[in-house]
Amino acid sequence: MNPNTLAEDQTCTLLTVDANPISLRLPIGSAIFTLSGEVWITQEGMQDDVVLGPGQRFDVHSRASIVASATKEPASVYVACPADAFASVDDDLLALLRRRARRLRAEHFDRTLRATRKLIAKLFARAAASIRRVLAPARQVPEH
Repeated sequence: MNPNTLAEDQTCTLLTVDANPISLRLPIGSAIFTLSGEVWITQEGMQDDVVLGPGQRFDVHSRASIVASATKEPASVYVACPADAFASVDDDLLALLRRRARRLRAEHFDRTLRATRKLIAKLFARAAASIRRVLAPARQVPEH
């Protein structure tokens, strides 16, 4: 058994699967899409195994270990994280990836906007403090 195991993080990844089985432990709600080749999937507790051809999808409904291997030549699979898999209920990986790209762009834009707002607020606070120092009446030093 190949020791490749995906941890239960929330990342999406592209994998090449060959005849050597790989073990996957994915979060509930993840999805496995076959891009090319044919992938044999079995999951603990499932009554039947699944064979996915190109363009087909397998949804992860339990945290049980998944074993995947290619049936013939190496296969390419895309593992979609739950956030992306939930957003797409069909087998259209391209649509899922487009939605993911839009979501990631929006998240990046929001982070950049928040950081810019903080920076601008800090610069205005510094400018205001400098202006107050310049406009403040000079303190008289008593003469002895």
